[in-house]
Amino acid sequence: MTSPAHKPIKAPVFVDNAVAAARPEQYIELVIDARKVLGDWKASLLAHELLDSNGFIKGDEDLSESRLEKREVIRTRLAAGQALEKPILGIGIFDNVEIGSGSDVLATLVIEGICELPVHVRKSQSREFDSFKV
Repeated sequence: MTSPAHKPIKAPVFVDNAVAAARPEQYIELVIDARKVLGDWKASLLAHELLDSNGFIKGDEDLSESRLEKREVIRTRLAAGQALEKPILGIGIFDNVEIGSGSDVLATLVIEGICELPVHVRKSQSREFDSFKV
């Protein structure tokens, strides 16, 4: 995807996403390789906001102002050891990964060199994520 800009000072701290926490019977947590997820997500109609046309994570200079602000907040929280919400992944209508929540967290952590992270997926789709697990 991309090479890390620099190594973070602290390992990330994660909390459950509020949506998944409100419906624990519907979601499970998996630890995934975020690079593989982003590689599949590039087929999404929403991926252009964070990935370039080749599927690589956009650099800071190529992001919209709002996306850059989100990235900076994530970096600040990471450096301070503050919690980040676990992303929520699903399978879209084109049988590719969709990131329902947390795409900025996922992409920023990969840039920072953190590629193994916990995510929430629907229990009914968990088998479709076997190839993304670490």
